[in-house]
Amino acid sequence: MRFSMVSLLHQLRLHLIIVTLLSIVILLLNTSQIQTSSIIKSLYVHQHLVEQLTTLEQGDFGSTLIKLEMLRNKLQFNIDDINRKRSLDIVAPYFHDPASETMGMTALQKHTMNYHAAIQTHATIQQETKAYRQALQTERAALNKALSTLLELQSTLLFQKEAINSYVIYVTVFYIILIAIGYLGKLNAAVRDFNAINRHTPDYSYHVKELEYVSKDLHRSDESKRNEAYRDPLSQLHSLKGLIHLFNNKKIAYNYTVYVYVFSIDNYKEIRSHLSEETSQAIIKKIAFALSLYEKTNEHVARIGYDEFALVLPSDNQDAAYQACEQLRKTIEETRFKTKRINVQHLTISGVFIVKPKHKTLESAIEYGRHFLKTSPKRQSNSNHVILSF
Repeated sequence: MRFSMVSLLHQLRLHLIIVTLLSIVILLLNTSQIQTSSIIKSLYVHQHLVEQLTTLEQGDFGSTLIKLEMLRNKLQFNIDDINRKRSLDIVAPYFHDPASETMGMTALQKHTMNYHAAIQTHATIQQETKAYRQALQTERAALNKALSTLLELQSTLLFQKEAINSYVIYVTVFYIILIAIGYLGKLNAAVRDFNAINRHTPDYSYHVKELEYVSKDLHRSDESKRNEAYRDPLSQLHSLKGLIHLFNNKKIAYNYTVYVYVFSIDNYKEIRSHLSEETSQAIIKKIAFALSLYEKTNEHVARIGYDEFALVLPSDNQDAAYQACEQLRKTIEETRFKTKRINVQHLTISGVFIVKPKHKTLESAIEYGRHFLKTSPKRQSNSNHVILSF
């Protein structure tokens, strides 16, 4: 199989994690932009309130004390609202030094309250002096400067966030398009691998070329590739001789119990009698393909007879080893074959799961399993039988 589904899913999981992280960045930047825009609006509101305060300063103060108090409350509330919005913007500290913004807000609050207090004092005592007028102008100039500084800072911050957000959005969209294009071809190839039989071509012709890739991607030993006597020519799996040879060369490295799974196709002689030789061979290749998906570095699969197969699983967990065999049985059961002359809804297998004693050879365990499947009355179609000793 050119593209392992497990490998594809692992890669897809990584891509999904990356896309999710990029989406979170976009969400945070958008939220931060909204907060910055809201702060700018609040600063303009503050500027408008200061203009109202300036208007009161130029009018009749005898009737404006209540208006002054209302403006003072609005100004203080507006400053508190700006500070609250700043605290909610967790992205802003990555774009500028928050200390400068804090100093600007402190200056804004200080000069706003000083300006208001000076006007209120003058309205109360109704006396205007040159020193008062100079102090008032100084406070108003400082207040306008603090407002201008904060507006410039927030506008620059908003521009930077919009630029970065646009860049991240473009990168994310481009990345998703690349993933979609790349995975379209890989998934199509994987689907062709799983549907090796072409259901629309006449004369029982099948797409089995993909199955030739099985032996290349599933950790076959170099020795079995060099020696054709150790490989079954039809299924490209190990032959019985190759399986025994490979196991004997590696068994010293096995520190686990060895489990042997021997199985055959149920009623295969009857099924084969209704099919052409090409169809029969395609079924064998399909079964070999499914079996190859269960072969790992320390596990070995083989075709030991025309419709008989074996799987060797060194493991420290008997339940896990047995569950792998059960999953293989279910996988083959779900495999469908369809031709114009006959519709085989599904194939089933029956197998024997053997716990090999250390003093017994692998060959004796396989022979015992084959004999059990041929002669034992306990054999049942589409099921596995467990043998703990023999």
